[in-house]
Amino acid sequence: MKICQVNPGCGIEIPPKGWGAVEKIVWEFTTNLRKQGHQVDIKWTDEIKKGEYDIVHVHIANLALILAKRGIPYIFQCHDHHAYHYGKDSFIFKQNLEAIENSELSILPAKYLVDYFGSKKAVYFSHGVDTEFFTPNLGEKPHKLLMVANNGLGGGDGYDRKGFTQGIQAAKGIGLPITIAGPENNKKFIEENPWVKSHNINWVFNPNQKELLKLYQEHTIFLHPSELEAGHPNLTLLEAMSCGLPVVGCMEGDLEGMVRVKKSTKAVYDGIKKILSSYEKYKHQSITTAHNLSWYNRSKELLNLIKPQTMKDILIKEYSTTPKRIITPKPPQVEATINFIEGAKCELKGNTSHEYKVQFLDNNNIIWEDTIRCGMWTKTDKKYFTPWNVKITNTTTGEKVLDYHFNCENKKVYIQLDSKSIGDTIAWFPYVEEFRKKHNCKIYCSTFHNDWFKSEYPEINFVAPGSYIEDVYAQYNVGWYYFDNGGKDMNKHPQDFLSIPLQQSASDILGLEYKEIAPKITTSNKPSPIKEKYVTLSIQSTSQAKYWNYKGGWQLVVNFLKQQGYKVVLVDQHKVFGLGGFMNEAPKGVLDYTNKSLNEVFTLIQHADFHLGISSGLSWVSWALGTHVVMVSSFSKPWCEFQSNCTRIYNDTPTSGYFNTHKLNPSNWNWYPFKEIESMKDWYEIENITPEQVISEIKQLL
Repeated sequence: MKICQVNPGCGIEIPPKGWGAVEKIVWEFTTNLRKQGHQVDIKWTDEIKKGEYDIVHVHIANLALILAKRGIPYIFQCHDHHAYHYGKDSFIFKQNLEAIENSELSILPAKYLVDYFGSKKAVYFSHGVDTEFFTPNLGEKPHKLLMVANNGLGGGDGYDRKGFTQGIQAAKGIGLPITIAGPENNKKFIEENPWVKSHNINWVFNPNQKELLKLYQEHTIFLHPSELEAGHPNLTLLEAMSCGLPVVGCMEGDLEGMVRVKKSTKAVYDGIKKILSSYEKYKHQSITTAHNLSWYNRSKELLNLIKPQTMKDILIKEYSTTPKRIITPKPPQVEATINFIEGAKCELKGNTSHEYKVQFLDNNNIIWEDTIRCGMWTKTDKKYFTPWNVKITNTTTGEKVLDYHFNCENKKVYIQLDSKSIGDTIAWFPYVEEFRKKHNCKIYCSTFHNDWFKSEYPEINFVAPGSYIEDVYAQYNVGWYYFDNGGKDMNKHPQDFLSIPLQQSASDILGLEYKEIAPKITTSNKPSPIKEKYVTLSIQSTSQAKYWNYKGGWQLVVNFLKQQGYKVVLVDQHKVFGLGGFMNEAPKGVLDYTNKSLNEVFTLIQHADFHLGISSGLSWVSWALGTHVVMVSSFSKPWCEFQSNCTRIYNDTPTSGYFNTHKLNPSNWNWYPFKEIESMKDWYEIENITPEQVISEIKQLL
């Protein structure tokens, strides 16, 4: 049979060298179906022709809908737990359901998802495992616990969906060492749960396949108390079993070699004890289960599942029952399809064999040109806004086929803000509205904080990050982009984003004249719970470099404000954060409003006399709410943040403002570009802003 696996298009190579679950599944089906003598290709959606394959196997909902629109029958495999998490009213659920209903057959690797979607075309089909690679180390070894997962849920990277908390606490209770492996995203869990730093945990980040195998073989019990998975069982659970590790997990149904538990510390603890009491039995069952679910066996079952009516049978049936009519041959013709989705793209369709020169121009300057035929496409590397002029010329006849100018009036334009940061979102969002007003287009916008803006900007259609929007004319992504080697991706931004104000990143990418604009954000309109005069204070951030690293500095400023009759209200998420110590602990004498919802924090800041903070998200919030900001920061240049309604305290030295001269390494808490930081004392010695400066500036506001 001729089978096509559709490339998921997520920017991860196949086979993946590191994390990439869907890409791993695509590769396993490909290699194991080839072992059985079938021709299997991996292709992009626009490379697949109708009738070319007996089976087209697609794994992403929006790609399935593209195939459906082109009339290509397909098998759909759903891997998206977000369809369940966001509910049946969500765009993600509706998109996946549409992909299922348009399929010839849909295979769902979790039984609860089959019931949840409720489609007659959906059936349960378990994941598999490469039993030739994931093999046990049968030698004697002391018991050690292992968790392998990518934590987070629905954009909240620090949310403990995978049950790290329960695994760590159970390990401590039972007295066994524990390793937790996964992508660097798991560092967000550590940042938001600083209590884990007091536990002896072996954290492993970004393991490749060989490193992952070594981890499985060095441990004896696998913990997976996850509350939500698209696969029951999921891939890491089966890999662990294939290496002889019994499992304590929360998946639905019974699985030989696994003790099924609820997501609680006591349940995980009891599950570990149960396995230890009959370890060899569970170990043997795990290996047997994995071999029954090998990818080779799953591939055979997939073909058995779709027989006797393969896609080829379906196409033959359609062909034989289609009424035949004589059609007069059409003269040679060509049709161009043009869009501006992350660059300018031109695709040619038609029945001519002529070659065509396609030119993409900006202000009469040729930025890119290519020569293509019908059935081919070409695209620019430059992805930020450009008023493109696309010209197409027949190279054989010299005929000018098309002279097209960008015009998005009344068309759909999708703008994505790619940063989850509070400050970035507030800085960049206003220019989405400016783009809409300038071009009179239908804007679809995704941010990680849509609720802040929805009611204030009714003309904008807000969608979840990663959403697929049909019939989009143009798409622009707003963010800071680097290559793996640390170089800036200047195809996504017209100039060095470190050397300009943060807001100008958005205006540049969207082709707008830069001017400082504060967004409107939704507030509760509730009165402040504090009746006395007060100021709000935020001192915490996500990197030590962003702190005001003067020992005891905040305490002196708080003491001064209290002497002037002010209450000082601490509105950070955490009272103590980062590495703790003198710069990362809240000063004494403040009103503690930490760990409040953002709506509560918005209300407190909105009614404050002014906000005192650093170069962080809450300072941007204060500015957007119209509350004056006193910003203490040696981290960024004074021109980087907003200029209006702000008192900026900064000393210009050769080692200040380095955020705008060097690439920040967010995974290194002690990142500093000029020297290796060995202790908190180093930070204190670096800081050059004094409490006297801060107090002097505040006096001018009182």
